[in-house]
Amino acid sequence: MPLSNKFEELVLTQLESFGCFMGVEQLVVYLASAKKGEKAGFELLGQWPQNDRSLKPIADDPELKVSAPNRRWYPIQDKDILIGVIRVETDFTRGEWPSILDSRLKALSISLSRSFSIEIERQKNDEEINYLKSQVGFIIHQLRNPLAALRTYAKLLMKRLGPDSDSLEIIERMLIEQKQINEYIGSFEKLNKPIQIPADIGEERLLLPPDLNATEKITIKDLLTPILERGKANAKLQNKSWNQSSEWPDWSVREIDSKYRVIAEIIANLLENACKYTEEDAQIGIFLFNSGIIVCDNGKKIASEEAEKIFRKGYRGNASKNKDGTGVGLFLARKLARKIGGDLYLSENDQDNQQFNSEIQKFKNTNIFCLKLPIEQLHK
Repeated sequence: MPLSNKFEELVLTQLESFGCFMGVEQLVVYLASAKKGEKAGFELLGQWPQNDRSLKPIADDPELKVSAPNRRWYPIQDKDILIGVIRVETDFTRGEWPSILDSRLKALSISLSRSFSIEIERQKNDEEINYLKSQVGFIIHQLRNPLAALRTYAKLLMKRLGPDSDSLEIIERMLIEQKQINEYIGSFEKLNKPIQIPADIGEERLLLPPDLNATEKITIKDLLTPILERGKANAKLQNKSWNQSSEWPDWSVREIDSKYRVIAEIIANLLENACKYTEEDAQIGIFLFNSGIIVCDNGKKIASEEAEKIFRKGYRGNASKNKDGTGVGLFLARKLARKIGGDLYLSENDQDNQQFNSEIQKFKNTNIFCLKLPIEQLHK
């Protein structure tokens, strides 16, 4: 197994740190090897002290085949798998070794065993990552062609239908979605290349592919418009009533800092849940108010005792137990909201939504998710 230079340096450092301790004159580390068609043996990996004298392989050194009072061997192994051995040469003339020296050498062998195990696991992970990256790159390349073909066919269909066709709006929406998918593929393509991961990134995946080109100026309205159009189309397909704010407040049409783009991910998740967990003929609404956004539906009422539990990772409420899902969406949505200085909660009264009472009152037994936003900080 070829080892990295950094790992070999680590092994040598561990040997050097042991130093000349209680009569130890030489430490040598051998790595077990078994090449196809050849007899298993041990290859030299490193020694202390380092010198120009080249050591023979164990099998070729007759002195090593005879026991000696000044020499001991310590196995380097992971459970029942022998990885290598440590050869210890001392100035002892008798077979009695100090117990403290023996304990130190055993600790060294355990340390090297764990270091080898980690290195082997790292190499396996690197191989898997490289394989997956090559496959992702291949899939991305293959996806470009059918996506381009869909755009071509959609434009041909627009020409055939003519400018007065009632179906043109649907085709235009298809083209917008095609463009969005193409941008997502571009994000995956960038993720497949070496990138600098932000220091504050969490262990969780984002709900949507990350926007790695976050330098372009954008507004909340720009972010939410395609998501609302998608939600509206989804609701129509499921025979559900769609309701949204008739006007965009001032704070939603001013340019925002790039870190607030995650608002789109939060809203996309809330609307997806509203469509997924409500029955046919249900009502779904999204409204913007002076300090945030409300997403509501009149599906099965979430019980008061579950108002906080539904934001726990992996928790599935009674209203969603018979539906597909992982119980991660709301956990991530709240995590993202709080990361940008806002909050997400299930409102159990109308005090946050009084300006929308006239629109929300049509929702009976309503679930109201309130996304509070740091409005004053959005545009700094």
